Amino acid sequence: MITTTHDRARSSRQGGFTLIELLISMTILGAILALLGTAIKVLTWNSEARIARIDTLDMILRAADILNRDTSGLQRVVVATSQNKPRYIFVGTPNRLGFITLEPAYPTPPGPYFIDYSVAAKGASAELIRARALYTSGMTVFPGATPANQVRLIEGHYRYQFSYAQKNARERRWLNTWPFPNRIPDLIRLEVIDASSGAPAFAPMVVSVSTDAELSCLDEQTKLCSAKNGGDLTAYSQSNQALQKAKATAER
Repeated sequence: MITTTHDRARSSRQGGFTLIELLISMTILGAILALLGTAIKVLTWNSEARIARIDTLDMILRAADILNRDTSGLQRVVVATSQNKPRYIFVGTPNRLGFITLEPAYPTPPGPYFIDYSVAAKGASAELIRARALYTSGMTVFPGATPANQVRLIEGHYRYQFSYAQKNARERRWLNTWPFPNRIPDLIRLEVIDASSGAPAFAPMVVSVSTDAELSCLDEQTKLCSAKNGGDLTAYSQSNQALQKAKATAER
């Protein structure tokens, strides 16, 4: 049987791919792999962004919970000034918040603590730091804290601002600095602001301060008293006891 050149070429095409067909197939496969790789990168970026957002929200929620816990135990501790005028131990400025609070006995040693919230710059970012020191009688300013007693609550490309207000004011006005030495604010607000845009990064944290103060606390000459009835630092006077009895009689 005689095999012609035409028959050999046709047999070659039927048995495999030509070079052009192979190049076209490789080009199509490369394009598919490129598209697949881009899709995987996009999914990875979205996943990482989602995880970062969840971590940030968790950080904010934990900070709000700690601030609420601290203010719920806030003690209205009174000290006498050099002019013998009593004042509360409370510091309220746009970037600093300080007061005395009672913490749970576990896992920390029991007792009142001096709490200090402050803002620390860290390059282009900023951190909100919570520090604490065990409060002792006669202490009027925050004495500083060891590294073990300093916690970074929030960090990132943010600005932080505290403000203060009274609940029963006819027109609620938030003050960047609390100016009243003989009164504790009823409300404390913490705003977390995006440093780039200046817009709020999250909803403001607003906490309510307990208002069960003894009414005559500041009228006494005692150097130390607390407005939280039954607290470790509470100092009762005869006028306070009379006030409590009158209140109990009126409620009957």
